[in-house]
Amino acid sequence: IIKSMLIIDHDKDVKFNKDHAIAEPLFVNENNRLLRFALLPGQEIKEHNSPSSPVFIKIIRGRGVFWGEDKKEQELDKDSVIVFKKGEMHGIKALDEELVFIAVLHGAP
Repeated sequence: IIKSMLIIDHDKDVKFNKDHAIAEPLFVNENNRLLRFALLPGQEIKEHNSPSSPVFIKIIRGRGVFWGEDKKEQELDKDSVIVFKKGEMHGIKALDEELVFIAVLHGAP
């Protein structure tokens, strides 16, 4: 439970790893998760799903390719918003620049 307004700077102190994408929790409670993902050019998050929540994504830096269960790739960039339904298989790949996005999950333990 949030007792007062919480301010999170989602584009500050972003960490990258040369070997793999980074997923960093920015806020977690019993019902919600706010995660920041950071990918270097060419890095990929393999196809997966979130079985207990839809996934709401907002790109805050860079460009990437996103695909859902239909496997149709969409090239998206800064300020794009993507929604994957609960349980939908999806994947992500950074293109030729750093890709940073936040993902919000609701009802996820």
